[in-house]
Amino acid sequence: MNTFSFAVRSLLKSPGFTGIAILTLALGIGANTAMFSLLNTLMLRPVPLPDADQVVQLYRTTNQNPRGGFSPADYQDLPDTTADFGSIAAVAGWGMSLSEPGQPADMVNSARISANFFPTAGVAPFLGRGFRTEEETFGNHRVLIISHPYWQDRFAADPDIVGRVVRVDGESHEIVGVLPATFDDRRFFGQVKLFRPLGFNADEKTDRNSQWVGLIGRRNAAVSAARGEAFIANLGTQFAADHPTANQGAAWRAVPLEDTFMNDTGRSIVGMLVGLSSFVMLIACSNLANLLLARTISRSREFAVRGALGASRGQLLRPLIAESLLLALVGGACAILVAIWTGHWLTATIDTGGNGAFILALDWRVLGFAALASLVTALAFGLAPALFALRLDINGTLKSGARGSTGSRGSQRVRSLLIVGQFGLAFVLLAGAGMFMQGTRSMLDRHYGWDADNLLTGTVLLPAATYPGAEEIEPFQRQVIERLESLPGVESASLSYAMPFFGFTGPNQFLVEGQEIPVAGQEPGARVNGITPHYFATTGTPVLAGRTFTDNDTLENPKVVVINESMARGLFGEENPIGRRLARAGTDEITWMEIVGVVANTQNVFPEQPINDFQIYHPMAQEPWHYSWIALRTRGVDPVTLIEPVRQTMTQLNADLPVRDLMPAEDFIARATSDFGLINTLLGAFALLGLALASLGIYGVIARTVAQRTGEFGIRMALGAQVGNIVRLVLKAGLRLALIGATLGLLGALGLSRLLATMLPRMDLNSSIVIGLVTVGLVIVALVACYLPARKAARIDPVKALHTD
Repeated sequence: MNTFSFAVRSLLKSPGFTGIAILTLALGIGANTAMFSLLNTLMLRPVPLPDADQVVQLYRTTNQNPRGGFSPADYQDLPDTTADFGSIAAVAGWGMSLSEPGQPADMVNSARISANFFPTAGVAPFLGRGFRTEEETFGNHRVLIISHPYWQDRFAADPDIVGRVVRVDGESHEIVGVLPATFDDRRFFGQVKLFRPLGFNADEKTDRNSQWVGLIGRRNAAVSAARGEAFIANLGTQFAADHPTANQGAAWRAVPLEDTFMNDTGRSIVGMLVGLSSFVMLIACSNLANLLLARTISRSREFAVRGALGASRGQLLRPLIAESLLLALVGGACAILVAIWTGHWLTATIDTGGNGAFILALDWRVLGFAALASLVTALAFGLAPALFALRLDINGTLKSGARGSTGSRGSQRVRSLLIVGQFGLAFVLLAGAGMFMQGTRSMLDRHYGWDADNLLTGTVLLPAATYPGAEEIEPFQRQVIERLESLPGVESASLSYAMPFFGFTGPNQFLVEGQEIPVAGQEPGARVNGITPHYFATTGTPVLAGRTFTDNDTLENPKVVVINESMARGLFGEENPIGRRLARAGTDEITWMEIVGVVANTQNVFPEQPINDFQIYHPMAQEPWHYSWIALRTRGVDPVTLIEPVRQTMTQLNADLPVRDLMPAEDFIARATSDFGLINTLLGAFALLGLALASLGIYGVIARTVAQRTGEFGIRMALGAQVGNIVRLVLKAGLRLALIGATLGLLGALGLSRLLATMLPRMDLNSSIVIGLVTVGLVIVALVACYLPARKAARIDPVKALHTD
């Protein structure tokens, strides 16, 4: 206790040093802790399900889609797996509209599930009951389970909610249960507000070609992971043999739940953030080591006196270790505060599209990481001062008097090496941040193949009870287009399955008439979009050949498609594709579709999907959907001014039609890509923080060097050295360290550019320009940091300097 009391008094006597050391630890470790918290929230933290390690996600894997879903027919044909594996449950994301008398319809993030979904997940309702097996049957399926947040927000936490009847998709449904508040993990359906039984209709029951059903499984406790994976793989083999037309070439996989949370791009970006924030921590640690070493050098006479009075090595080391531990304790606590503040900022900044706040998990893993990082930092980088104290020449220091505080050449060499390391790390940090920021800028600024200017977009869901099939959907959609195009300022309007913000559905596999039929599962795949006739004009997608769709391309007439340029070249080369025919692969009966047009490639705003995907468009009138995107091309008016007229028009057509996300396309893109802006902000902050710490480090070393060499500079000036000579001498010493560090950093940056190119293959990183700018920037910063102490050296009075020495 006396040792710690002494350490506290010693630190309080040097408030400047103590404050800078704590601030350095807080910023360096705090930034790293915040990014570890992000990593923990997205990837490391287990899903709050009982025995979550036994829960798996099932995938149907093909060459075109490694994480595909299953068809309704395949799910219904699953054998009883209870004994050999465990339970398998189904879930399908589904848009639903909920309405009550006197309230506007609400398009809700929803899912259709099997009755055993929540038992398989290990979740029991907070209120009410779960679904019953007979409620999976169409006609008995009009019951609901709602999420805890939706119960609180929409229904004001009504304790009598069970039994309440609401309208969903135009039909009366009874709420039978409310989920617990703990079912809130966004990685496992935590953002879903409404659950309804599967309720397959007659067409869905026999559908073996549309893979839109997801499957999860829970292994029995006695079934190992390897045995469970083998069982699911054998199931896939069995289905390929029993239903070869739809399943030949498809493999089934059981993937641990924690391996399904993020795609490869997401993992790469989070890994990059954590890695670059670690560079900030290392730079901060180097600064701390320099501070501790400088403080120990300044106390060399103190240690020499104590050693001369009989203090053992342990007695000399204990105060230094105690000071390091105290700095680690306070700095770590401040780092957690920095991480908490950063977490709150991220929570307020991340746009979840109305699906609840994104909360960073600050659990024992994060706190343990901060504590361990603080402890390791303080002890590891307190090693150099401790070694200096142990190797101190007691007699030499006592004899040298004041000059005992200048430090040995060895200590100066250590400090110089630390500065070299700081600049090397800063170079890699700046280059990595710059390359990613340049890559995102070029990605977001590129031409997408369609025109987002003067474009208003939104989504609408037609209630299945009111519009059960094509005979009801197609006339109503035609009426919607006519009414929207009659609004003042609207040049054209369209409906579609999807907009090219996120890409189209699929990929689906196709056959080409007149070409050799590939092995099942090896057919060319294309992403599919259903559209109304004016879609290409509305979205500004150039038509390259042939025609677009007309009002005559209806269900009664021959099926037609339009393909994109990449598909035309990939399938037909230089031949004219107009008039050629395609058909969906994997169907029991081949239905040919004539190619009537070719349009330009369109790209989504994210880097996950290939730029030159095959794309197929077909008329919505021939394959109508209940869910669709609205798009309006405006002329002479701001799209924002049409938001309310569009809402009013849709309400006049049907009051149960919720229109969601109605906004200018440019605003939607900005919202959808806001995470990239957030990432760039974080990387910019890391880069500036690392640069500031590195520049402070070189400033401190050069300033101390000037102080130590005051007598030498006085002699040089007394012998006729000019001010410029002294400035150049100091600048040379500092720039030499910076350039060595930058050279090593350049090698690291080149390696990082190759790594990032592998991790993010669809981003143009343009590393050569970024590295050149970083090199120039670091040299300028080093010059400024070194010039300040150099100017002080130039102002030395030779007489006073010689007198002091």
